[in-house]
Amino acid sequence: YGQAMSGIVNIATKEGGRQFTGGIGLYGGDYVSKHTDIFPGVDRVKPTAIRNAEFNLGGPLIGEDLAFSINGRYIYFDGWLNGIRRFNPSNIAFTDSTGKFNISRDPSGKGNGSIVPMNWSERKYGQGKLTWRIASLLKLNYNFIYDDNTAKAYSRDYFLNPDGIGKNFARSTTQIAQLTHTLSQNTFYTLGASLFDKDVKYYLYEDPHDPSYVHPKLLTRDDPFSFLTGGTDLNRFHRSTKTMLAKLDLSSQIDNQNLVKIGVEARQHKVFLESFTLQPIQQQSDINLSKDNPFIKTEIPDISSNNHNVYEHKPLELSAYIQDKMEFKDIILNLGIRFDYFKPDGVVLVDESDPSIYNPIKPSNRFNDRNGNGVQDPGEPTKTVEERRAYWYEKARAKYKFSPRIGAAFPITDRGVVHFSYGHFFQIPRFERLYENPDFKLGFGTGNQGLVGNADLEPEQTINGELGIQQQLTDDIVVDLTAYIRDIRNLTGTRADEIVIFGGSAKYSKYVNSDFGFVKGIIFSLDKRFSNRFSARLDYTYQVARGSASDPQQSRNAIAGGALPEIQLTPLDWDQRHTLNVTASYSAPHWGVSFIGRYGTGTPYTPRRSTDITALLTNGQTKPQFLNIDGRAFYEFTIDRLKIIWYVRAFNILDRKNEVGVFDDTGRATFTTDEARTLLLNPAQRVNSIDDFYRIPGFYSEPRRIEFGLNLEF
Repeated sequence: YGQAMSGIVNIATKEGGRQFTGGIGLYGGDYVSKHTDIFPGVDRVKPTAIRNAEFNLGGPLIGEDLAFSINGRYIYFDGWLNGIRRFNPSNIAFTDSTGKFNISRDPSGKGNGSIVPMNWSERKYGQGKLTWRIASLLKLNYNFIYDDNTAKAYSRDYFLNPDGIGKNFARSTTQIAQLTHTLSQNTFYTLGASLFDKDVKYYLYEDPHDPSYVHPKLLTRDDPFSFLTGGTDLNRFHRSTKTMLAKLDLSSQIDNQNLVKIGVEARQHKVFLESFTLQPIQQQSDINLSKDNPFIKTEIPDISSNNHNVYEHKPLELSAYIQDKMEFKDIILNLGIRFDYFKPDGVVLVDESDPSIYNPIKPSNRFNDRNGNGVQDPGEPTKTVEERRAYWYEKARAKYKFSPRIGAAFPITDRGVVHFSYGHFFQIPRFERLYENPDFKLGFGTGNQGLVGNADLEPEQTINGELGIQQQLTDDIVVDLTAYIRDIRNLTGTRADEIVIFGGSAKYSKYVNSDFGFVKGIIFSLDKRFSNRFSARLDYTYQVARGSASDPQQSRNAIAGGALPEIQLTPLDWDQRHTLNVTASYSAPHWGVSFIGRYGTGTPYTPRRSTDITALLTNGQTKPQFLNIDGRAFYEFTIDRLKIIWYVRAFNILDRKNEVGVFDDTGRATFTTDEARTLLLNPAQRVNSIDDFYRIPGFYSEPRRIEFGLNLEF
């Protein structure tokens, strides 16, 4: 496997058999919680707030050699983050000439006061698979997957104006064809090809010139502690990714000791992005809130504007590997090496001191300075964008990497095994880091004016090592103790030294391979396999994760805030010292129950201040601990070939308010000293209370959710 810094998820889809099988599943549910102070509306139980319908069918299509398997699913999820429709997007709140604040200029601006879901989602999913057994040793599979997801984009600013924020639209199709050919009892190969196509959009109204858009001035607030009283989100976003893949894998048991695997793979991507912020036409650049019509005619800003970015690139990946699994009397060895090649199809600046091709600063880039005096004299024509494009950029270099890997296992007793692994893992930086701000457009002013991508980033790398022992205690109980280390290098970050723009008054930052991390830990697992109607598993992890930065923009943000970037290892955002997962299930002939419990100590956060001025502040303290218990119970019976299963499941059974986000002055989600200081300012509180403003639902985990379902299987 390649492109793996942390883990791999391997999905196997069901094949149709020689008999028809199928099923229908239905479930519904809602949140049942007492925490209405944090999540308005969760006490109003509506069994159809979550609704799911799915089916599957498989069997022979033509004779016994051609079979099919299909499944489909529809699910609507109301979510737990709600808003209150107190205002419509066209509402105008303003202060008149007498100093009087008017919360709504026109009656049409007032909403109906209903509670509105603000993180709902609707998903349609379909998957079909054809299996053609061409011959006893030759099989062809074709798989088609369709996924269509629409989701509300939650924003707490729009809590009282929930119809002013847009939605995310994601649609993807995946086609996979795989030919498996057995050449002999010792050798087979698979030839595969796939086409992945994903399209993601964000907008409020589908038409960018929809007459329902209102002037951006409605998004201004009377005071910094109030929610929005009107306005529409004018941001739009479109990203598409297409990936064509072809791969060949060959496995051969060449003798009793050696199983050799070799493979090659090619991936051709096509990535497109366009993002912009709509703006009013020139004639409506400003409005008088006390009398003007709030609705506007919109226009898309010119590509030279900082509010409009577009790029399209076709990066290419090639890889190959060879692996040998050697089995001897007392040891099993896996030895292999992988080669990865990446061509980014991007550009970098030739002269970083004059980054914007649309708004150059150097005289020689603005006009043909024939006499070199830095002044545009008569007869020295202005340079066009196309003239500058001929020398402005150079292509980013192709990258390649060899990744050796080794694994071993050998017995120490008749029921005990020691296992060891060591490997290098390679991953291309995220495409948005390579191509962000593709035309290197920056703000106008002094200080740090922005951040640009870097198509010349090196691959990120993890060196992973594990050593463990597995011991079978009884016929159904196994324990495993594993220690691991991960050395993470070349992570994407921002360079500590800013790039100075020509003239010296402004600077900017770009992504570079500046960050690194080191992780070490121990995993203990106890597995009680199913016997006597009961099974259970316990996993405990102790881990320390430190690095130079958790966010690629951390160094840049520190500099922009007047601080110095960290120069030593600090806890990473996901540094969780202790985690414990416990699962248990009991299954009788016609019924069963199961539970999953998760416990974790708090992850780090950066406090606002420290009593010890010599202590590191970045991620210097931890959030409260996390505890969650989920459960499921079912009852089943059969009528002829039809199996009927009733079930109920509950998530966060204890309805705990786990604090996943905290205020940086107290380390708690429930309290901040800022609230008391704000009250001392005696703010007007015309729109919402200060208590409302400092109550943040996103700081808490999902409340209790209960679902009831029915499955019919044959």
